Amino acid sequence: MKVNIDNLKRSHQITLFAIDGVMLLLISLNLIWIIFDTLFASEFIRHGLTWLMPGFSQFYGEKIHPDFVTYDLIFVAIFLTEFVIRWIVAIIQKTHHRWFFFPFVHWYDLVGCIPVGSFRWLRLLRVISILYRLNKYGVIDLKNSAPGRFLIKYYNVLVEEISDRVVENVLSGVQDEVRQGSPVVDKILTEVLIPQKTMIANWLTVKINEICDDVYLPNQAALRAYIEDSFSDSLSQDPKVAALETVPVVGPKLVEVIDQTISDVVFNIVNGLLLDIGKQETDQLVTELLDGVIHKLLQPSDELNAASKKVMLEAIDIIKDQVRIQRWRQEAIS
Repeated sequence: MKVNIDNLKRSHQITLFAIDGVMLLLISLNLIWIIFDTLFASEFIRHGLTWLMPGFSQFYGEKIHPDFVTYDLIFVAIFLTEFVIRWIVAIIQKTHHRWFFFPFVHWYDLVGCIPVGSFRWLRLLRVISILYRLNKYGVIDLKNSAPGRFLIKYYNVLVEEISDRVVENVLSGVQDEVRQGSPVVDKILTEVLIPQKTMIANWLTVKINEICDDVYLPNQAALRAYIEDSFSDSLSQDPKVAALETVPVVGPKLVEVIDQTISDVVFNIVNGLLLDIGKQETDQLVTELLDGVIHKLLQPSDELNAASKKVMLEAIDIIKDQVRIQRWRQEAIS
C-alpha cells in the first residue's frame, strides 16, 4: 500500500494524518496484544509457548497477564486523550452542527475504550475509520492494495450470492402465488395495463408513423408494381375480361385501360391512406382505433388469464435463470 505524499500535502491536514498514523500503529499493537493475551489464557497455547520460550512464558504469566487490564488502561488513556483533542479540533473547525454531536458520531471510539470483554474489539472500527479517511483524501489507495482487492472481491461475492438467493426466493414465491390463482394477473391487467392503454395507443401510433416513413416510402414503387401485377393476373383469369379482350380492335386496348385504371385507383387509395397516417388529423383517428382495440384485447377472460399466467411464469423462470448466473465466477475466469 503506497502513500501519496502529494495528496497528503494538498489535504492541509498533515498534523491530523500524522496523529492518525500514530494512533493506527498504537491500536494495531493493542489489538495484537489483546489477541495474544486472549490466546495465552488457553492452556494449550500456554504449554506450547512454555516449551518454545520458557523464560518469556514464565515472565508474561507472572508479571503481565494477571495485570493485563492495568496495562490496557495505558492505551485507553492515550485513546481518550486523542479523542478529546479531536473533539476540540472539531469544535474549533465547526465540523458538526452542534459541539456535542462529535461523541455521538464517533461512539465506537468511546465504547471501544471500555477495557472489558468484547468492547475492546470495537477499536477495530477506529482502524477502519482512519483507513477510510486516508483513502478518502487519496493519501492511500485501498482499492489498488492487495488487502483492498481481496476484501472488495469477496465482499462482492458475498453480496451477490446473498442477493441472488433472496431474489430467487421472492420470484419463486410470486410463481407459487400465480399458480395458486393469485389475483396478481388480474391486477396487472386492470391496474397497470388498462389505465395505460391511451399511452400504449399513442406509442403505437408513433411507431406506425415511423414504419410508414422508414419502410413504406422506400418501397412505394415496389408496392405499385405489386398492385399492377396482381390486378393484371386477376383480370387475365376473369372469363368476362377474357371475352371482352376478344372484341376486335378495341378489346385489348379496353382491357389495358381497365387494368391500368383499377390499379391506379387502388394504389392511390392505399398510398393516400399510408401517407395520411403521419398527419395530425389522422393520428387522432388511429389513436382512437388502437385504444379501442387494446381495450378489447385487455378485457379479462379465462383465456387471457391463462395466457398471462403462462407468460408470467415463463418470464420469471428466465429471470431466475439469469439470477443464478454467478457473475463473480465469470469475471474470475475472464
